[in-house]
Amino acid sequence: MRGLWLRLLRGGGRSARLEVGLPLVAGGVITFVLLLLLGLQQGLDNRADRTAWRTPEAAINEPTAIQGGFTDYFGEQPLAVIELAALTKSAPAVPGMGRFPEPGEVWASPALADLMADRPSDQLAGRFPGPVTAELDSAVLEHPDELVAVVGRSPNDPSMTEDRQPHQWNQTASVTPTRIDGWSTTPDIYQTTYRDMALLAVVLTVLPLVGLGGLASRLMSGRRHRRLATLRLLGASTLQVVRLTIVELATFTGIGAVCGAVLHQALVPLASRVSIKGGGWFSSDVQPGIPLTVATVLAVVGVLTVGALSGLLPAVRDPLGTYRRTRRDSARTRWWSVVFIAAAVGLFWLRSSNAFVSAGFTAVVILGWGLVSTGPWIVAGLGKLLAGRAKGPATFLAGRRLSDSPRSAWRTVGGMALASFIAGFAAVGFPVGLGEAGQYAASADRLEVVVSAATLDATVREADTVLRTAEIKAVVETTAPPSWLDDKFATLSLIAPDPTEQDRARTAMIKADLWGPEMRLAEDLPTMWLVRDGVVIGFLILPIAALVALAAMVIGAIARIFDQRETLVALNLAGTPQTVLLAAQRREMILPTAMLGGIAAVAGLASGSTLGAASLLNPYSIGIFAGLFAVGAIALLLADRTTRPILERVSTDLSERE
Repeated sequence: MRGLWLRLLRGGGRSARLEVGLPLVAGGVITFVLLLLLGLQQGLDNRADRTAWRTPEAAINEPTAIQGGFTDYFGEQPLAVIELAALTKSAPAVPGMGRFPEPGEVWASPALADLMADRPSDQLAGRFPGPVTAELDSAVLEHPDELVAVVGRSPNDPSMTEDRQPHQWNQTASVTPTRIDGWSTTPDIYQTTYRDMALLAVVLTVLPLVGLGGLASRLMSGRRHRRLATLRLLGASTLQVVRLTIVELATFTGIGAVCGAVLHQALVPLASRVSIKGGGWFSSDVQPGIPLTVATVLAVVGVLTVGALSGLLPAVRDPLGTYRRTRRDSARTRWWSVVFIAAAVGLFWLRSSNAFVSAGFTAVVILGWGLVSTGPWIVAGLGKLLAGRAKGPATFLAGRRLSDSPRSAWRTVGGMALASFIAGFAAVGFPVGLGEAGQYAASADRLEVVVSAATLDATVREADTVLRTAEIKAVVETTAPPSWLDDKFATLSLIAPDPTEQDRARTAMIKADLWGPEMRLAEDLPTMWLVRDGVVIGFLILPIAALVALAAMVIGAIARIFDQRETLVALNLAGTPQTVLLAAQRREMILPTAMLGGIAAVAGLASGSTLGAASLLNPYSIGIFAGLFAVGAIALLLADRTTRPILERVSTDLSERE
């Protein structure tokens, strides 16, 4: 029986090889993209876990230590300073360090230690009570280039007893010393915001992958309908047929999935260099472990195999009817789509701590998955409209074929439609804060710290004296306090156009105990990073969506030809010119792509507007849509060039005719 199976497989010729090769490519693309997304999510989760200890939680039991901290800056690089003082001999060991710092000790990240050694002490090292006594382990760092200092203090040190002005929403900008009995495991709001953004990116990217997976399963079940029916009519048992089918499908999809995993492994060093939240990644962060990689490969193989096998069940149950039955699909929306939308939105709102991102996620899921659910219905309507108003045979044929099999037509153009949705979302959603870049750059020469209003005049005089003594070129001014602080506080500003002078001013003011939390950088810089990283994530998502859309267009067009081989042969025997068939094929791709792409782009703009209302007349947004148009044109051209010889060969292959 196995020999007969292999003979039937080899006897399929070039068409059989395409039906094997294209699903293999689809399996590789799906596996590669899934591993990239898993690496991004895993990396952000690891970052959140490694930095959660820095934000103290008040002791529930007897406190053993005091933890405070603030965010300092070297240029525009944040420098996280964690101050620790032991209250008892049982103070908890710093994660990854094995002990608690003694008073006067300074532990620094490798990047900070290198900077302190390379730069003059009046720019950086002078801010700390002594030289670096140990380097922090990577287990407590967010990324390899992060600047972090852990400073040991005594419990009665003024820095461990004074209240610090809170920031509006940046928890790490200024942390009032807190008595603790252990390390916090709750990530700060920035880490959770980035994790939510990554999950939003995952949803945006998974939507086109669903369509590509459906196409791969559909294509794998193409000629196998006849092959299974033949084996059943020759006496093969149901168990034999099912077993051999599973082995064949799993083999081909497994090869593709393994190739995708190998490609991902090769590109991990490149992925680790992509800067998110101010730095790159440890390779282990963006490299899913062996168990997760194997599980992903097995999941892709399992889903594609089960999807293809479910489409082959009619041939196993009723082999004779397979030769008489024409497969049709339906345009109606499936009930599980509504359940999925509700479940996804509900779970995200429960998991997320950021209502802003949750609102964007809700819009993406409802509009994006709604597009997936209603896409076949829209295609069916377009097909009926074309068939009813056709003035030529090519348009009439295209309309009938679209209305007869709208779901397979949607799978062909759905990838491009979803790429349009993602482009619309990215074009209006991510550049919301780009307009603030000019304002931020305009105030780049100004350092602003919050100080007590009661001693403001004395602080200004002391600051001016410190700067003159150190011969630092900076001007001292006062301004109104931030809107979220009351009149007990004021803002001290140092204007120093030279970045080197700014760092010298910071160091001198910290040594004189005149420095407070830097409010402007604490508020503006993370916002700029969020905007910049949103753009980076957008540029990561869009090529992936374009790759999936291109693969879906080519694979889907070929799959539709194989699905309609009997109709094409009949039309050829009836005297239909090849030029008409080719023209109908082009209309089947171009018209739904144009209409659904426009609808999807509008839906993407609507969902992206939940994050803000950015103008589309900016280089970033214009570039996105120009790139989308170019990708669409390339996909249509490639699909046309690829399917033309296949259409000619299939329509003239009389072996498909009973």
